[in-house]
Amino acid sequence: MDSNMYLESILNKYAPRSLDSHTPNILLLKADLQKWASSCFISTLNSGSRAKGTAISLASDVDYLISLTSSCNANNGGLKSIYDSLHTFLKGKYNSVRKQNVSFRIKFGELEVDITPARKQSSNTNDHWLYVSKLDTWRQTNIQKHITDISGCGRSNEIKLLKIWRELNQLDFPSIYLEYLTINILSGKWKDPTKLADNVWYVLQELSKDTSNPLNCRIVDPANSANILSDLLNLAEKKTIISKAKIATGKQYWSEIVW
Repeated sequence: MDSNMYLESILNKYAPRSLDSHTPNILLLKADLQKWASSCFISTLNSGSRAKGTAISLASDVDYLISLTSSCNANNGGLKSIYDSLHTFLKGKYNSVRKQNVSFRIKFGELEVDITPARKQSSNTNDHWLYVSKLDTWRQTNIQKHITDISGCGRSNEIKLLKIWRELNQLDFPSIYLEYLTINILSGKWKDPTKLADNVWYVLQELSKDTSNPLNCRIVDPANSANILSDLLNLAEKKTIISKAKIATGKQYWSEIVW
């Protein structure tokens, strides 16, 4: 089996699972989230990797953004209070609730769901404000812009394989940062599927560099130039990724890098 065939088999191994058997639970979750949001509720939007075509079974199975009115909690603690309120609500409903940077991950059965509360801007756009718990601040972004960019970039298989590598190595590497960083690194490279192994190897080599490492470059959210994606990780977290990339590029076989 050549390198490309092996990586294709890894993509098949970690293909996102079907949600069909979970439909009743998902519908119940959406109803509960609408009740929590009450008069602030606008809609529940599919977001994240499934919407972008970069989902893998090792990460969350489905992602939802709860779009709330622009005035929601404006005079009662703002976005942080919205984030904290959803956390309290979910803890009262589910045994497993994990706080993440802008979202919460819950589990029912084998299904993992990431839920992000967001306040829509008053203008007629898809722009939303998110609370960033890691920085204790808020950021404007546009999930639909991300979906359009990533789903149409022609790099979905490279991104999925790098996500698999991330999960197998238990790296803190936010998907939105990984996705746009991968696109930037591979800018001008082949989009030929027969070059899949070459492309992923090239990204790992770039991430393993001691100098001119792309992790040290400024990566900006195309939906908001004030939102710096590369700031989602601190220096120590980036050094951990570099260390793991060095180990990966020191291996002889792909089966030692992703399995």
